[in-house]
Amino acid sequence: MHKKIGICGCGWLGLPLAMQLKARGYTVLGTSRNKDKLKFMAEQGIQAFEYSLGAPLPWSAAPPDVLVINIPPGRREFDEVRFVAAMTALINQALVQKSHILFISSTSVYGEVSGEIFETTQTHPVTASAKAHAIIEQQVLQGSGTILRLAGLTGPARHPVRHLSGRVLDKGQQPINLVHQQDVITAIKAIIVQQLWRQTFHLSATEHPSRAEFYTWAATAAGLAVPQFSQGNNAEAGRWINASATLDKLGFTLQYPSPYDMPIEIG
Repeated sequence: MHKKIGICGCGWLGLPLAMQLKARGYTVLGTSRNKDKLKFMAEQGIQAFEYSLGAPLPWSAAPPDVLVINIPPGRREFDEVRFVAAMTALINQALVQKSHILFISSTSVYGEVSGEIFETTQTHPVTASAKAHAIIEQQVLQGSGTILRLAGLTGPARHPVRHLSGRVLDKGQQPINLVHQQDVITAIKAIIVQQLWRQTFHLSATEHPSRAEFYTWAATAAGLAVPQFSQGNNAEAGRWINASATLDKLGFTLQYPSPYDMPIEIG
């Protein structure tokens, strides 16, 4: 059994993951750039390390059995080459330290592929961040690590309707792909417990209502301005993530199988 877990990136997803792993009896090493968060983690019994991507890993003397890499690309002035280089260095350090790697990726690597998407569907990244994720995924797999691609995240203080409220949007007929924070944490714990390495998983709710249907409902439920959907060219079918193989392999049932089940927490 793996007993020491490192988490590079204790943010919105990584911090509650660290706390749940600690509560389960693991020794948890977590990184952050935020001094207040580092203090909070230490108070919770998590071994807290200040770390920025590009620096050496801070625990060379006693590395973790598993390293969860949860460092999303920056949203402003994203530099694909620099990000890939820094992540490559991080992965290589982890491999030298003999840590198993679990890389938190994104279903954006499927790009403009439409229709039903399975774990084995060929990736076709379009955006710079998706292309970076696809490159990093291959490096992790070559190092015998595992990939977990996530659909759109929702959970405490985070719901996409907050940013879509009152806007004029297109592609209203396309299905949405969302996954709740707690279901992601459950999946990560299952991968660690079962030691499922050299594999590619992805995770999404099993129900996929249309953008227009769901965000109209969510905005109304939250008391926000309802988004309007244009009647222009909506011919593209969109995509829907089928995560049944991942759920079967990991052996758990989603707590939030439908986006309608997910609490609307907009902060």
